Amino acid sequence: MRPLSRFKSLYGAGPLHLLALLASFAIAAAAVVGWFQRPRDVVSVLIWFAAAIVLHDAVLLPLYSLLDRIAFGRVGRRAGRGRELSHLVNPTPYIRIPVVLSGLLFAVFFPVILGLGTQTELSATGIPESGYLARWLLASGVMFAVAGVSYAAAVARARPPAGSAAPASPVTTATPPASPAPTTPSAPTMPSAPATPPAPATPPAPATPPAPATAPAPATPPAPATPPAPG
Repeated sequence: MRPLSRFKSLYGAGPLHLLALLASFAIAAAAVVGWFQRPRDVVSVLIWFAAAIVLHDAVLLPLYSLLDRIAFGRVGRRAGRGRELSHLVNPTPYIRIPVVLSGLLFAVFFPVILGLGTQTELSATGIPESGYLARWLLASGVMFAVAGVSYAAAVARARPPAGSAAPASPVTTATPPASPAPTTPSAPTMPSAPATPPAPATPPAPATPPAPATAPAPATPPAPATPPAPG
């Protein structure tokens, strides 16, 4: 395995991603060090930081998520339905990115953009506050212009060449319906065999008459009495 492939499999991204992450941590660390150079402002900065986290997660995140769904939900569904058209490019990222970046610039610098901290900046730096609104508008315009040029280039790349379009089919006259083909006569069916008549039912055997009752034997008469002998 090559070293770059091994690095990607272990880290999960390329070396440029790691460099950008380290640069972000370095900038954040420099900002934290700058806080402690003015100890009397540390508590105020921490309070502002905590309030910014709560305000973003509880208010701003649901708000701009809802606005994003309202603004770009229909565009995304339309692009999804027309995905089979090769020339259709989803414009959502080309609008969302400059809007988000412009909004972030305004969220960070809105006090000076709106001129709310003129006296504070003058007393802290000795530089009068001016020109921030024009610079913010200029930066937003440049971002939208770059996004528009990128979208036009993407559409030009996705559009099929002019010669590859399918030619239109010529107009043809209606063809009369074909006459139905003659049906082949079916073969005569063989007559079915006659049904076999059912066998006659066997008559029941005659009942045997009961035997005649035997007459009782006549009673035997008693023997005559023997006369007594003479004395």
